[in-house]
Amino acid sequence: MTTNHTDLIKEKLSILDVVGSYVSLEKAGKTWKGKSPFTNEKTPSFFVSPDKGFFYCFSSGKGGDMFTFIQEIERVDFRSALSLLAEKAGVSLEQQGDTDKTKRLFSLIDDAAKYYEVHLRKDTKVVEYLLNRGLTKQTIIDFRIGFALDSWSDMYDFLKRKKYSDEEIEDAGLTIKKEKGGYYDRFRSRIMFPLFDAQSRIVGFSGRIFTENPDEKGAKYVNSPQTVLYDKSKILYGYHRAKGDISKEDFCIITEGQFDVIMAQQIGSVNTVAVSGTGLTDDHISLVKRFTNNLYLAFDSDSAGIKATKRSVLKAYEHGMKVKVIALPEGKDPADIIKATPPLWHVLIKDAKDYIDFRLDVYVTSNPNSDFDHKYAFVTTEIFEFVFLLESQVVQDMILQKLALFVGVQAEAMRKDFSSFTPQETLVFQEIKTPETFEKKDNLDIEDMIGSYQLLLNSYATEFVEDKSNIDEMILLGYERNINDIINEFDTTKLEMLSFKMETQYAHEKYDRVYDHLYQTLKKQCIKILNKESEEISRHIRSKEQEKDQEALFMLIKKSQEIRRKIDHLISNE
Repeated sequence: MTTNHTDLIKEKLSILDVVGSYVSLEKAGKTWKGKSPFTNEKTPSFFVSPDKGFFYCFSSGKGGDMFTFIQEIERVDFRSALSLLAEKAGVSLEQQGDTDKTKRLFSLIDDAAKYYEVHLRKDTKVVEYLLNRGLTKQTIIDFRIGFALDSWSDMYDFLKRKKYSDEEIEDAGLTIKKEKGGYYDRFRSRIMFPLFDAQSRIVGFSGRIFTENPDEKGAKYVNSPQTVLYDKSKILYGYHRAKGDISKEDFCIITEGQFDVIMAQQIGSVNTVAVSGTGLTDDHISLVKRFTNNLYLAFDSDSAGIKATKRSVLKAYEHGMKVKVIALPEGKDPADIIKATPPLWHVLIKDAKDYIDFRLDVYVTSNPNSDFDHKYAFVTTEIFEFVFLLESQVVQDMILQKLALFVGVQAEAMRKDFSSFTPQETLVFQEIKTPETFEKKDNLDIEDMIGSYQLLLNSYATEFVEDKSNIDEMILLGYERNINDIINEFDTTKLEMLSFKMETQYAHEKYDRVYDHLYQTLKKQCIKILNKESEEISRHIRSKEQEKDQEALFMLIKKSQEIRRKIDHLISNE
């Protein structure tokens, strides 16, 4: 993957092509603007320059070219962003992961989805069923819901007419090979929910049985098998639509069914996803952690749901996530609640409780007359393992105090028992680090400074020459480095993006305001740096006073006075 690939992609795609598929943009002079896809803002502060090929978001501080945008919006590394944009631009990458066979399977399974959609539109009874469940016609279209006919070979015959081979159709998970030869359709008389990957490509299906014959037997849901495209441990239903809202809302709701997700997203809880045919896995957690560290679980309130919630919480805690539980009324799932009373769903989300509080509430409701021994056994066997997985010792101690009150003992006694607790061997501990690309670096001051400096050089060159020495001296004072050395650390693309940011921020502004912004920013940074240095020297002075090292003490005091004079000069020079 070379620079030639990025240049070729930029020749075929403009940044408006890329950003415009995620953000609604309006022309504003030479730039385009819209609401940030990264924050919940009301006033547009997101700008795109087609001429320069950059975007900048003032509400989040994110900016860069089309590759940076895809990295930020999809939370992927550069290699993945390059692959996504190459596919969009029709550019072939020598190391692209999708082989010709894989591309054929993507095409095949999308053709199958279209065929299912056509069948659904022709069957008024299935459409009526979905509408009665609370779905709107637009939602049915948006989620590409379809229907598989009650036939043993309808899909197989259709795909054969499309010139796909027997092997390809089977590899896509749509047919099953007969023992005596030949194939039959995997999905028959089922409402078909396409399963999408993170790139919004269909990779499989989940089929819900639909028949007018009450004696018809068969699993309620049948999912695609493991294929080249589909791995149930890596797919969250609705994730392709939910990603942006998970980031904006800073939490992800996980449910158990497709209808739950569809109904929740339909009424605005777009940050809702579901597991499909499996429990919550490490890969699922990794997908969610791209956008948030907060998980809300909305599983059934029966015993099976409680067990599923427990397993999911353990998995989330192992990855350092914060977990809350949306308490559902007994016998109701999210889809039922939303259909009956949509506002109640939002209330339940707002009232979600930390998992341990939820478990204690469930215990009290189920065991109103429990004694000390029963409570103590419940805490030590059911709750301690969750407390053990919490990363913060402060939070651990707060919960231990709560558990002590619940059982009816002193907090110190609960702490002592917990200190000797050994988790089960089945617990797997692992750390998933946030990719370095997305770590928030403490360099906003220097980037702001470089951007302003470049703007002054580019747009106000004649005026800036007279004041340049003041800025250069300030940079040398604060950073103890020459401005040119700092600028040389930024590549050309980075410098152009920073300049675009400042040009957008100070569009039509006079020189004085831009210069004052840079000067004041540098002054604050210099004072901050000098104060930190002064505090460090003061600690050394106290140490040398105890050691009675007069010579070192004299030098430190002199240095401290010099720094103090610099700080006073900066403060007084308003």
